Amino acid sequence: MEFIFKPEKLTEDLFYQISEAVAKRTEIFSRKKFPGLWEKTDALNAKNLSAPALKKRVRLRRFYGIICIALGIFLFVPGLMKPSELAVPLFVGAAAIIFGISAVIPRKTNEEKFYKKAKKLAKAINSSLKPGDTVVFNEEGIFENGGALMKYEELENVIENRSIFLVCDGKLIMVLRKTDMVIGNPEEFRNFAEEKTGKNFYSCN
Repeated sequence: MEFIFKPEKLTEDLFYQISEAVAKRTEIFSRKKFPGLWEKTDALNAKNLSAPALKKRVRLRRFYGIICIALGIFLFVPGLMKPSELAVPLFVGAAAIIFGISAVIPRKTNEEKFYKKAKKLAKAINSSLKPGDTVVFNEEGIFENGGALMKYEELENVIENRSIFLVCDGKLIMVLRKTDMVIGNPEEFRNFAEEKTGKNFYSCN
């Protein structure tokens, strides 16, 4: 069995998908290193899986943040006027304001945090691409332009997103678009990669 990709330059509309895949890869390593912490995190998240529950939690956090800011100002201003006499209200008020602001400001998703890294990765891949490049996955291993690139046992993981595959071996990261596959199809490729690597095929969806 053989799967052949003819990579084209990665366009900006794929950067967010790449960031999702990079975030997923980071999560995979984190789960292996801190399984106990992730078990607790998953248990907490399981209680708030629905979209309405998540929105309610965000609204409550912002509401309490506004209250903290208001109370913080109430304590901070008098303390600022008489710092020697009202040192405790001054520091408590400042802490409340900082906490309130952090609660009100929208938090970035993992994908947003990894967007710059994904953009940098895409640009590096694009700069190395040449017309006619091919990446082949067959029974023997992974080949690039006819030369051996890596063995399946060297692969750390393969991560699938809506339009791309992120293939990683620790030193090298390849981003292959599904539309660049000229021989084979995504479903067969997924099964083939799992069989050859002996590892799960991770999905961002």
